Amino acid sequence: MSGSVTGRDHRRVERDGQDGHAVVSSDDVVAAIVTDGCSSGRASEIGARVGAAWLAALIEQAFRGVDGASAARAAAGFVSRTLLDRLEVLTRSFDPAGHISAARVDAALLFGFLAAVVTPATTIVFGIGDGIVIVDGTVTVIDPGPENAPPYLAYALLGDGAVRGDGDGDGDGDGDGGARVSVEPRIHFAGATADVDAIGVATDGVAPLVNAVEAVDDARASLTGIVADPRYTKNPSLLRKRLIVLSNAGTFADDATIALVRRRPA
Repeated sequence: MSGSVTGRDHRRVERDGQDGHAVVSSDDVVAAIVTDGCSSGRASEIGARVGAAWLAALIEQAFRGVDGASAARAAAGFVSRTLLDRLEVLTRSFDPAGHISAARVDAALLFGFLAAVVTPATTIVFGIGDGIVIVDGTVTVIDPGPENAPPYLAYALLGDGAVRGDGDGDGDGDGDGGARVSVEPRIHFAGATADVDAIGVATDGVAPLVNAVEAVDDARASLTGIVADPRYTKNPSLLRKRLIVLSNAGTFADDATIALVRRRPA
């Protein structure tokens, strides 16, 4: 289950939201995925939304039959590395000579991601970049790093062979993309599926809900309350409707995206 709304800062300047989201639901794998495009990228929603779709397909493939934390960590690494390979093919396709342009990467392909994956035996949450993880009421807000600049996966494309540019795409060469590279994902949780009930992953725009108090008679909600409420996983449209109500009440300055997954009863 997933839902997303564009934050008021983007609506004010008539820009699309820069988040993406996807879910996986099969007999072998259930997963919830959110992606968050770099705010300074002119079109980072392209990378975020393509990345979410690719992550869903890769996770469904990589996590079939996974049993145990070690195997889950290995599958998470495979997903991240394969996603980078796909991003490389995409960015080389932008150039007739197959070069990687730092300006194009900065403009469209910088995004972070979080994925919560549940197999019959093992549950894992992993990602690259910032965001929020909720596991059975325990909330973890991931630090984006110095100057609010997460180590986006696509920075790994900007090696010595990249044609340098800047994040605005004007080619003046003053960008700092590639300063920090992270290919292996961070593991935020890994454990037995039997010990987990409900998990949520969210982009950092959902932060106003972290310390909010659930209220029946106004537009506020708590993030832990949303994740714990089974109505959101039973009704595919209810989560987005709730986010729209909160957005209309002025809750979200940034784009806000939540994806939920619950363990299936044995």
